Amino acid sequence: MTSYFARYQAGEHDDVWRDLRALGLTAFDEPHREDAQAVAREMAVRARRNVETIVDRLQADGFVAADNDFEAAPRPAHLPPSDGAADLADWLEETFAPFPMTVSAWIRQVGDVWLVGQYPRWPESVLADPLVVEFEHSAYGGGAREYFESELTGFSADADPDDDYQLDFAPDALHKANISGDGPYGIQLPGVGVDGLVGPTLWFVDDLNTAFAAGGFPEALYAEGYADPPAGLREGLARDLLRL
Repeated sequence: MTSYFARYQAGEHDDVWRDLRALGLTAFDEPHREDAQAVAREMAVRARRNVETIVDRLQADGFVAADNDFEAAPRPAHLPPSDGAADLADWLEETFAPFPMTVSAWIRQVGDVWLVGQYPRWPESVLADPLVVEFEHSAYGGGAREYFESELTGFSADADPDDDYQLDFAPDALHKANISGDGPYGIQLPGVGVDGLVGPTLWFVDDLNTAFAAGGFPEALYAEGYADPPAGLREGLARDLLRL
């Protein structure tokens, strides 16, 4: 049987994710584990390239990443994995096992992304749910492990399997625009297989693919004053990005 990784490299991205997700927790067992991890690592390599491409295009077009508050202080749009990223991923895998391979691969290879900011050519971009994925919290001085420990107190390896824990990685679409909204986006734990769930039905990789297909700005908060970007802007940001 052709390996999942070989199929993924051949371009069968959606089919491979469908088949890997169907394995459920058996993806963590041999003979699937190493093959599934290879797919997750390749996904993260592709995601890193997409992030760097979008950030380069945005910054060349006058975009400045900024905090989602009234001061709107400038901040990095992308912070690559820190020296402690692998240790954080190891700790998450051990503490929250089974921990989704895709999330671990992102932490190890992609880093933190923040596309909230000032975009002179498209001031309403902040109302388009800009891509944010922060597991290391590097922009806040690190301390991600301490943050997760404080937010997810009470978790243990023998916790009730019906309990639900969320590993937050982004404000919701409204809070990104400094508007009171709902709770943050996060990964549901314990994991259910190779990919992570964002909420009850949305997979982490599918969420990322939707964001990349829209150039990093996948939604539209019309009730809050959203306006479409100039013709071709979104398409230009998304041009030639890789499907995960």
